[in-house]
Amino acid sequence: MSEMLSRYLHFFWAGLSKHGQTGGIIPSQRFLIDKMLAPLPEDFSGRCIELGPGSGALTVRLAAKCPAAQIIACEINPVLARDTRNLMLRRGLSGQVEVINQPAEKLLASIASSGEPLPQFIISGIPLGTLSEAKTFLLLDAIRDALPEGGMYIQFQHSLVDRKRIRSRFARFRSVPVFLNFPPAVIYYAQKEL
Repeated sequence: MSEMLSRYLHFFWAGLSKHGQTGGIIPSQRFLIDKMLAPLPEDFSGRCIELGPGSGALTVRLAAKCPAAQIIACEINPVLARDTRNLMLRRGLSGQVEVINQPAEKLLASIASSGEPLPQFIISGIPLGTLSEAKTFLLLDAIRDALPEGGMYIQFQHSLVDRKRIRSRFARFRSVPVFLNFPPAVIYYAQKEL
C-alpha cells in the first residue's frame, strides 16, 4: 500500500472512530494549507507549534516553506502521531520537526513555563467545535499564554461556532473563508496584543 493511501486510511479511520479529536475524515487540502501558512515568512527561523497535525500534510509544507524554523507537531492520537513521525523520518525532516504525542494543553503549559523562547506561531487544526465551551476556553488561554506579544495563532474550522470564543481571547482577529477546501473551511488569524 502506498504511503499516501496508508496515511489517508489512518486519518479516515481516526476521523470515524475519534471524531472529537480529529474533526474530519480527510486531511486538509492544499488550498487550506496555503492560506494557513500565508502569514509565515519563508525566512522564519524561530519556533512554530502545530496542534493536531493529523496525517502531517501541513507539517511537511510548513517545513518546506520555512526550512530554518524549528517545528513541534503535537498530536493526541497515537496512530496519527506515529504516522506523522514516520513521514518526517522518510522526508528527512526529523531534525527540523519534533512530533509529540500528548494533549495540546500539556505541551503549551510546559512551553509557557519553560523559560525558553516562545513560539512566534501556533497553528491549529484541533476541532474546537467538538470541545465543550470550558475546554475550548482552557485551550485558547493556553495558546495565548504560550505566545509572545505579537505572536500569531492560526486556526482552521469547518464552522463559525467558535468565532466569538477566539475573538474574546484575541483582540486582533480576522477570518478568511476557504471555499475550495472539501469541506469548505474558515481560517482564523489571531494575534496576541503588543
